[in-house]
Amino acid sequence: GHATRIWRALLGDQHPLLWELTHHYANLLRAAGDFHRTMEIERAAVRHLSEQRGERDPVLLRALGGLAADLRGLGHYTEALEISRRVLDGYRELLGDQDTRTLNAQNNVGASLRLLGRYAEALDVDLPTLRERRRVLGDRHPWTLGSETTCAVDLRLLGRHGEALSRQDANWRLVRETLGAHHRQTLLAAHNLALCRYAVGDTDAAAHHAGRALERGERVLGDSDPLVLMLMASRSCFAREQGDLDLARALSERLVGRYEETLTAGHPYAAGARANHALLLHRAGADDRAAALADAALADMDAAVGHDHPWTLGCALNAAVLHGNAGEADRALALSRATAGTAARVLGAAHPFTLSAEVALACELRVRGRRGQADAVEREALEGLAAALGPRHPRTLSARARRAPFWDFEPQRT
Repeated sequence: GHATRIWRALLGDQHPLLWELTHHYANLLRAAGDFHRTMEIERAAVRHLSEQRGERDPVLLRALGGLAADLRGLGHYTEALEISRRVLDGYRELLGDQDTRTLNAQNNVGASLRLLGRYAEALDVDLPTLRERRRVLGDRHPWTLGSETTCAVDLRLLGRHGEALSRQDANWRLVRETLGAHHRQTLLAAHNLALCRYAVGDTDAAAHHAGRALERGERVLGDSDPLVLMLMASRSCFAREQGDLDLARALSERLVGRYEETLTAGHPYAAGARANHALLLHRAGADDRAAALADAALADMDAAVGHDHPWTLGCALNAAVLHGNAGEADRALALSRATAGTAARVLGAAHPFTLSAEVALACELRVRGRRGQADAVEREALEGLAAALGPRHPRTLSARARRAPFWDFEPQRT
């Protein structure tokens, strides 16, 4: 900020060099995760530039793009989407559909939609971005490779796990060959490959990929980088599912602590990390504490992103199951019923998450002695899981054995 003040005094508010300096300074702060400071800088820049230059100015659009990135980092996804759309419209008018800046703006609209849990709409934006980047930049450009990873993430979040895995596997090999094992883009591809493996039920391969990527990420990027924290979250979940509760807990505690230090109060990622930690407390036998933590995570997530967001639904599923384990049948039944209904509307009746929510609902109905209802809901859920994931998938087998389902929070790239 000191340099900017001196430049402003020397050059005055109108000088183009001032906006160059502001842009680079904001980028440095953003890379360090200081979204609050960058948001203030970008909002001031946007105000000045709108007055000076009007809406269709490339320097203004760049500042608006920065502001949208800050809002995504702070968890303000609705405003981020509005501004991202404004930036995309501006670049389209100024530069046309094919310019790389237009395509980058389109990519950021996709990111904002994904963070809002609107996965089908995100894919509808990301596939055309990938197509155009391939045409304009070629197959091996880092932005094209990044788009391919992004589309595989969308497919996975939509429950299309087989497609996501085959795309991500090919993409990861190409990214590694093109950019090297330690490049950020390679680590992102490895992270999604791990999550795709986990989604198809191969937890050991998932843990292997995530573990290697986490080691590399910590070495190259340090242990506070958002990508390293994403990898830490996943690695903790995989360790929990492999039965390595000590590793899972050590990683989870580090992640919760790091998010509490670096994120603003009420940030969805802090809520999500606590939702994951509640599952660990449950596995360690602390059911009352687990249910209380799951409740707190649900309340924070609901306040941060709203009732209908897939993250809120996930927190609600965990809270329902953990309340059931703690013997609070009324709360468990009410939560699981609401979650299954909303998931069917938001994600679709055939989505693996919706089916998991139905498994939880069947469990709670059975506890209340409503055997007929429970059997009907369970039968439908089991058929759906066999169709969506396969009859031998761990989640299908677990549901058939009437073990309670769970949901893992997964931080997304902003």
